[in-house]
Amino acid sequence: MNKLLFEIGVEELPSSEYSNIELQLEEIIKSELKARNIEFSDIETVVAPRRFGAVVCGLSDKEPDTFTEKKGPARNLCFAEDGSPSRAFEGFLKSSGVSADQVIFKEINGIEYAHVKIEKKGRNTKELFEQILGPAITKMNFKKPMRWGEGEYSFVRPVHWVLAMYNDEIMNIEIFGKKSSDKTYGHRFFGKEEVINSADEYFSKLRGSFVIARLSERVEKISAELSRIEKESGYTCDRDKELIDEIAKLTEYPTAVVGSFDEKYSYLPSEISTVTIKHHQRSFLALKDGKATNKYISFQDGYSREKNVVTGYSRVINARLDDAAFYYNDDLKALVQERFEQLSGVTYQQGLGTYKDKAERISAICGIIAEKMGFKGYETEKIKRAGLLCKIDITSNVVFEFPEVVGSMGRIFLKAKNEDEDICIAAQEHYQPKDESDKTSSNITASIVSIADKADDIAGYFAINKIPSGSKDPFALRRKAFGIIRILIDNEWDYDIKDILKIASDNLNMKYDSEKMDEFFKSRFETILLKEEMPRDVINTVIVNWNRPLRAYLAAKSIKEYLNLDKFKDFITAFQRIYNISKSHSSLQYQGRLFIIEQEKELFKKYLEVRPGYESCVKEMNFKGVIDILIEMKPQIDSYFEGVFVMDRDESIRLNRLGFLKTLSGMFSEIGDVSRLYQ
Repeated sequence: MNKLLFEIGVEELPSSEYSNIELQLEEIIKSELKARNIEFSDIETVVAPRRFGAVVCGLSDKEPDTFTEKKGPARNLCFAEDGSPSRAFEGFLKSSGVSADQVIFKEINGIEYAHVKIEKKGRNTKELFEQILGPAITKMNFKKPMRWGEGEYSFVRPVHWVLAMYNDEIMNIEIFGKKSSDKTYGHRFFGKEEVINSADEYFSKLRGSFVIARLSERVEKISAELSRIEKESGYTCDRDKELIDEIAKLTEYPTAVVGSFDEKYSYLPSEISTVTIKHHQRSFLALKDGKATNKYISFQDGYSREKNVVTGYSRVINARLDDAAFYYNDDLKALVQERFEQLSGVTYQQGLGTYKDKAERISAICGIIAEKMGFKGYETEKIKRAGLLCKIDITSNVVFEFPEVVGSMGRIFLKAKNEDEDICIAAQEHYQPKDESDKTSSNITASIVSIADKADDIAGYFAINKIPSGSKDPFALRRKAFGIIRILIDNEWDYDIKDILKIASDNLNMKYDSEKMDEFFKSRFETILLKEEMPRDVINTVIVNWNRPLRAYLAAKSIKEYLNLDKFKDFITAFQRIYNISKSHSSLQYQGRLFIIEQEKELFKKYLEVRPGYESCVKEMNFKGVIDILIEMKPQIDSYFEGVFVMDRDESIRLNRLGFLKTLSGMFSEIGDVSRLYQ
């Protein structure tokens, strides 16, 4: 099995380029191989702080041989009168590199022309890569490339070495003046020059020289190191995935160390200590029995320098915590009303006022939603106040220095001012869900404030025509729409999104394009259903009720359970017949006493029988019960269409029947659009 290995040694890579490099490397190699019909089994890209490259396995020996057919002169031009080859024919043979006996004549439009087949031998894979790899690598694009030498080279970082092997052979490649060899280099301080005899020993030799080339393995080592420290010391820490990934991109051989900071900063809330330690030293705050300590867990790149590393880290962390303590103490001196008034000096968005304006709108929306939910008196006022104060930390000094604690600092500040616990929680958790992987708040007040905040954002930005388009969504409105839908579903709140947006729009005293808004929310709800692996038929059926997401979501789950049952398929076929014959009829008016045929009387009787149970199930959003009740009507529906001619010549009879069928058709609309099932 042929293997290609190449590695570009560079100065320290910025972590922001990792994904870009991985994607480009894989795309470059795949496209070059595809263009030349060279088979391969696997491509593994490698990116570490001082190197990147790839290992390509299962390569075919060479390009496939190709055959092309070349057309020559007409037969009458190929030979002289005596039958000898003409000069034109001899020129054709010479240019084609064939002899006369390899020529065949084919008729085209009544004229015979000389044709030959020309074989082109495929190039050796090693030789091919020697020609294409260097130019392909130098054409890679980066966010902030560097120039070096006399400015003639531009790349992500200056190149120091090139390793290139095909099986056990050194490849002849040159990149930015560096010729390829069989040598790579280990850790800057603990490694050495390594000779790579074949791709099979690449990863193990680097590991022996204190370089873990695979990013995934460095992530695993960091997690293992954290577990080791926890076992040895009894401390624990939150497994911050973002921080682990960043450390993995900054170290070739990550090793954990434990340090401490001055205990005088222990009074600081853990959120502030954590973000300070993470932000400035990419370290983890150590916990004991779930409570913050004055210990931290950091990572050095290599080993045996723990004392020096800890001393340096502690010096920086103490300095940063001193700053954080100053800002924190200064923030707590402010009064709630004073801090709230300061919001008037911060523009929320041009055309949508200040943060104070926004907070007042959120509060008003919260009050209306709370009343609709049945809250009264103190509870409603508390929810309104939670909305009013939810942005209280926007002007905080701590937030200015550490934007990551926005929300958390609001909770801390309001708690210090003895505000109601729900108001404090809402200041932090109203931002949830922050993205599609985040959970919604379990606090009712926070959830109401979150809906109000997000609805105000969406209605406002749509009103000033800052609507997401394509992949562009600078104000994260898609995430906010997702958040509203998710909160309604998770809390089992059956509210109409259109009503919520109207409340927000009225508070803004601004209008938006309702059609664009409907499509925007519909697409967000559709995305949620797709991620939950709902069948397309089900999504198409319930999407008509997108504005009542809880009902539509529960209906989708119920339909999914029935989708493959024969009794349900048969029922839908019967019910679609009702839908199709009555869809153009606009009236629900009918009189049961005017039914004259036995089958329509039986269907009407069954309808009256099931209606109370149906209405009860709809009210309770028991859509499985709704489906079961509707299925009960199938025998009567089948009998109806066997014995009743709906489109009677008598207009009064015809309209009466259509009104009744329209009413029956509407029973399924609580679930969705019956016409979209099994289409």
